[in-house]
Parts: sequence; structure tokens; C-alpha cells
Amino acid sequence: MLALAALCCAALSAWAYARLRAFRQPPTSRLAPGAHYPEMPPDQAHHYLDLPLDHADPALGSFRGFYILSPGFRSGPAVVFFFTDGQMELVDASPDTAFFDEQLPGLPYVLIGHRGHSPTLFPEVYDHGRVNLRRAAGLYGSWQRVEDIERVRLDMLGKGLLPADGRIMVYGASGAGVLAQQYLHRYGRHVSRALLSVTGAPDIAARLGVGYARSFSELDPESARILDRLVAANAAEPDGLAYLLFKLGRAGLEGLALQRRVIGSLAKGNRALYRRLRLKPNLSLPLARFLLSSPLAEAAKVRMFELLGPDLRRRAGDPRAEFSLLYQWAPGILADYLSSDIQPADIRVERRKFDGEVLVVSALQDVVFSPAVGLRISKEYRNAGFQGVRGGHRLTDDGGAHAAVRKAFFLHGLRSPELKLLLDASRAEP
Repeated sequence: MLALAALCCAALSAWAYARLRAFRQPPTSRLAPGAHYPEMPPDQAHHYLDLPLDHADPALGSFRGFYILSPGFRSGPAVVFFFTDGQMELVDASPDTAFFDEQLPGLPYVLIGHRGHSPTLFPEVYDHGRVNLRRAAGLYGSWQRVEDIERVRLDMLGKGLLPADGRIMVYGASGAGVLAQQYLHRYGRHVSRALLSVTGAPDIAARLGVGYARSFSELDPESARILDRLVAANAAEPDGLAYLLFKLGRAGLEGLALQRRVIGSLAKGNRALYRRLRLKPNLSLPLARFLLSSPLAEAAKVRMFELLGPDLRRRAGDPRAEFSLLYQWAPGILADYLSSDIQPADIRVERRKFDGEVLVVSALQDVVFSPAVGLRISKEYRNAGFQGVRGGHRLTDDGGAHAAVRKAFFLHGLRSPELKLLLDASRAEP
């Protein structure tokens, strides 16, 4: 029996070691042109196309991209491109369509595989097992992503999957909302409606003299004052505490209430709640650092660097910079990029030239983005509306109502009575 147990333990250790090596191993190959992933054969819902590695230099070659149509997809004027940006890996060869169906119930939508996300990885980004930061920033950058999306639109148009005019509608939340603004900047003439949800705008924030990420003192002034005192008194490790509070704040009103409980208990000298919560994997900064240290996570770091890099570099060494939840822990993740001479992609966009309909939705209790910036985004588009709603960044509070708003906007338009009725019911005052 002991021998069997030892054998099982050895086998488990070998399996774990092999998995760890695979996790740490840069990709050495990618899907060949014309090929497909075994787990995702091409059919009516799954489509492949060859895309340039670098849209600015097609001579570098191509890679095999893909896109997935929603269950029951139907061509027509209400096709929504569901944008995802590089920070979260939501679209792989077998994505959770239930999540996307909840966001856009009953609507035909398109999901697009992301360069730099599994399984679409580029060996070209690595030199002898190490990441080439400049090449990663160039090949995994968001403007490359914009061009990939446009190629997908053209591919769908050629296959008769879009209306004859080739126009689409666009949905982007959080960082993907910034990506949607980038796409509208270049290809807005092909878009009839765009919904930008719980998002920000680096260029607008810079013009307003505020951070891309929301100041905690704007969200919760009293908790921010207490937190400043806790950090000054070394009541907890600042980076780990900031990460835990940031993740709690993203979870909605319940998470924000727990966030305040953590700060309040630490202020009273009670660390039990904080210690218990930081053992949870989703709230652990050491685990996040480990996962993002993998060469396979480089696209996520490139996008974070694009969005946060300018602010983080301005704040570095500034003793007057206030304690910020996101900006406290992010520099450790992006240390290689921040210490390099690489400049983040320029994400300044021209919004006035887009004449389609835009709806901007901001959560008043959003720990990531300020509703004030969301309102300013709407004012810079020619034909836009703004809605402030109760809840946190993920809009999990009243999720069904938010989904109904999205459906009414895409089906009926910005000034339709169907949308107005829903907006009046969900509107919240700051």
C-alpha cells in the first residue's frame, strides 16, 4: 500500500512538473495557413482566415485567425461585433457562449479570436525563450487588433454574413470599450451603433488632468482617507491590500460593502477578515503575479501597458501621488515594460467624425472608471446618449435590466421609445 501511495505521489508530481513547464514554455509553433484547430473544425459557426502578423509590414507573413458566430446567428442589420481586448482571455476555441448570450440576449453576435491569446500565440515574440518586449508591443498591440477586426468584417461581408452595405454594430465593455473607440476612429463609417459600457478613455482623462483609472477618493472619500492612514502606519502590505480591495470593488455593490468592511476592520486593528480573504485565489496578488509571469500572458501585459503605462510612468517617484488601488499593484506586473524605453501605443482618437449612434453606460460605483469620464466620452460623439446606473464595474447588480437596455439599443436605436422606457427605469443619480 505504501509503495502504491508513493507511486501515485510521484506520478502526480511528474504531472504537476510537466504542467508547470508547459505553462512557462514560450510557443514554438503556430497554426499553419489553411489549417484549423482539431477541437474547432470550420463550420457554419466557426470561421478561419489568414491575417498579417504585422498589418504595417505584410511581408512578415501571416497567422491563422478565427471568429465564431453566436448560436442561431442570422444575417441582418442587427449583427453585433462583441469586442474583447487583450486583458482577459474570453475567446478561445470553445468559449463559454452562455456568458456572451447573457450580455446580448437574442442578438446575433460575432466573437473574434485574439492574437496573443491561446491558442493564437506568436513564436516571433520570443527570442531564445525570452520575451522580446518591443516585438510583443508591436505585434500584440491594440491597433493590430483593430485591423484584425476590420479583416473579419470584410471576410463576413464576402461570405454574405452581413448586410449588403457591410455595416455592423459594436459592443465593448471596460478595456474593450476603449478598443471600440479605437475601431470607430478608423472604421466608424462601417458602424451604425456602438454601445460603450463601464469604460474610460486615456486621451480624455489626460486632457482632464485625471488618471485613466478612477481615483479611490472619488469613489469612496471616507474609505480612502482611512486607507491612507493604514498605509502610512504599515497596517498591511500595500500592494496586496490594494489588489484585494480592487478585486472586491469590481464585484458590485456587495463587493464594495465587503471592501469597506475590510478597511474598517483593519482600522480597528483586526486583521482576521483581511487574512482570510487574501487566501482566496481570485484575491491573491502573488497568484496573479505568477499567472502573469507566464510568456503566454504577454498580450495581456501589452494591453495593460498601453492603457496604464503613461500614468504609471508619471506617478513613479512622485511623493504627492495619492494611494491608488490599481496603480499601486500594476507597476510590479509591468516592471519590464515600464523600465524600458518602449512608448505605449498612442490611443488618441477623433470622436466627432463618427455620425452613428452611441450609448455610453457608466456605473456610479465603478472602482475602475469614473462616470465623469464616461459622460465626457458621450459628449464628444455627435449622436450619443449617456446613462449612469447603480452598481459596480461588472454590472452584476440588476444584470437582466442592463441586458435589456443593450438589446433595445441595438434593435431599436438611441431615441426609440423601447429604449427610453428602459433607461428611465434604470437611471441612477450620482
